[in-house]
Amino acid sequence: MTEESINLEEKVSVKNLCGWDVYFSRINSLGDVKVASKGIVRLSREEIQSQIYNGNKLFTGKDGNGSHARLYVDDKVTRVLIGFDDDSNVQKVLDKPALMDIFKIKGKKEFETTIQSSVDTQAEKFAAMEYAKEINFNDLAKVKFLEEYTGYRFEDTK
Repeated sequence: MTEESINLEEKVSVKNLCGWDVYFSRINSLGDVKVASKGIVRLSREEIQSQIYNGNKLFTGKDGNGSHARLYVDDKVTRVLIGFDDDSNVQKVLDKPALMDIFKIKGKKEFETTIQSSVDTQAEKFAAMEYAKEINFNDLAKVKFLEEYTGYRFEDTK
């Protein structure tokens, strides 16, 4: 599929990976966009592309290529178009499936290493602690590590 054959006006889903609402101003039209906590909005590929080309960190993440982004474009064609995915790489985001994989790790050292390499932003730290609470995570040593690493107390999360 070439860039010329992709319909830039088509709307695709964008997921908020944060535990709070995020907002940004539109570039290609008037108004603002609100994406509710853990919510989804539909935006045109053109708007998404403009946001990324203009450096909106909610989309571009820490490295400019979508790693540790707060908003995830849930459309493979669009992620390839904007350069976040290709044949050998996929965008690195901390979503529920990624958290599920991390929390299945049995060894404490491997768990800690994986958390430190996968959980980087404040939003990701909150999400990790929120997920631990959601699944009633009961490994005391790992919970203590999570509290120290994230700065959030297990009892204080939802």
